[in-house]
Amino acid sequence: MSSSLRRGVAAAFFAFPLFAATACGAGVDAETNNVRPDNASAHVDDIKVQSVNVILPEGEDRAGLSARLINNGTEDQTLEAIGLGDSGQRLELTPAEGETSVTVPAGGSVALGGEGNATAVVADTEAAEVRLGNAQQLVFLLSETGEIDLSARVVPASGAFAYYEAWAPPAEEIPVEEEPGTEDGTEGAEGTEDEEGAEGTEGAGDAEGDAADEGAEGTEGTEGAEGAGDDAGAGTEEEADADAQGDGAAADGVDAQD
Repeated sequence: MSSSLRRGVAAAFFAFPLFAATACGAGVDAETNNVRPDNASAHVDDIKVQSVNVILPEGEDRAGLSARLINNGTEDQTLEAIGLGDSGQRLELTPAEGETSVTVPAGGSVALGGEGNATAVVADTEAAEVRLGNAQQLVFLLSETGEIDLSARVVPASGAFAYYEAWAPPAEEIPVEEEPGTEDGTEGAEGTEDEEGAEGTEGAGDAEGDAADEGAEGTEGTEGAEGAGDDAGAGTEEEADADAQGDGAAADGVDAQD
């Protein structure tokens, strides 16, 4: 066999495995067709449910659903309910503002979650055993197609899902009971001030009364002093008269001796 013929046979031998290896990447049943996105999806008849995630905000006991439903049919369909396959609990389904139902239009789609869209909420994640990282079984019920089952991830409202945090279901507000006696205690404090004011007024009145009494006693003392002065003055005048009379008598005695 010539060298040129041997080279041709060798080239054909190595070319065949290469063709066989590259052929597996083409065709209807190619392996690349089995690649699926991370987000849950399902397809039944004319309805596709895509990009399904259960979003659980940190510290909350309520979770929201993000998803898109696509209708490839010629008739509108209504999303009647969404249930949790494990517990049987139904999500609270609310149409978009101005709508009365969640309708998947023919040849169109509808979104769940996000600003201005319909919402689906898990009201009690504790009872439904919804936990971060779980694969949550969901059942979508449509008016014509019926049930569509799938498993969706439970993810936090952060990272790629931070957008939904602003539209996540708010936690139910728990009314805070006011402690009894707080208002009464405040009023009691006011009452204490009033009582203290009253006591202060009474104390001032007593002080004024005491001052008045002392003043009265002082006045009486002054009058007593004046009385004593008058008595003293009267006594002095009587003594002066007696001295004068004595002097007169003495003078008369001298005259008599003469």
